[in-house]
This record gives sequence, C-alpha cells and structure tokens, in this order.
Amino acid sequence: MYLFIAIIFIAELIIACTIINYIIKADKAVCRYNECIKVFNPLVQTCLQYARCLVTTFNSSFESFIDFVRKKQEQIVYKTILIIAIYSLLFIFKIKSDKASKIYKLVGAIRDIATDFVV
Repeated sequence: MYLFIAIIFIAELIIACTIINYIIKADKAVCRYNECIKVFNPLVQTCLQYARCLVTTFNSSFESFIDFVRKKQEQIVYKTILIIAIYSLLFIFKIKSDKASKIYKLVGAIRDIATDFVV
C-alpha cells in the first residue's frame, strides 16, 4: 500500500515538474516577445502616424476631386444651356429675315466670345 502511494506521489512530482518546466519556457518566450514589441513599438507608432497622414491627405484630395467634378458639371450644364439659347436665337433670326445678316453675324460673334469665356 505504501509503495502504491509512493509511486503515485513520484508520478505527481514528475508531472508537476514537467508543467513547471513548460511554464518557465513559456514565460521566457513571452519575455522575449515582449522585448521585441518594446523595440518595435516606436517604429509601429511612427508607421501608424504616417498611415494616418496618408489617409488624411487622400481624404482631402478626394474631396478636392469631388469639388472639381461638381464645378465641371455646372460649367457643362451652363455651357449647354447657353449654346442652346444662342442657337435658338440664331435659328429664329435666320428664319425671320434673310436680310438681317448683320444681326446674325453679331450674334455669332457673341456666341464665339461667350463659348470662349465659358470654357
């Protein structure tokens, strides 16, 4: 009976020593990884700040691009309305009187000047 208890006690000691050995190895590995993280922490912070700066720059560039597209869209709409109005006036003047070529030329010149300024 005492032999059985002694064998169980020795087995428990062996298991406890093995577990303690694995815990010590894990602690050393964690300490080693902790040192690596401490070394790379300033580098990671710098990279994160750089990434934040890049995202902010991209965001402002994208907003500028959206504003540029809106302005060009407004210019195209305005130019289209202006050209439609000028051509309708030219068409009306040409139909009403064939002898009013001076007015026709004047409106054509105004149209050319207006399209140059709109673009």
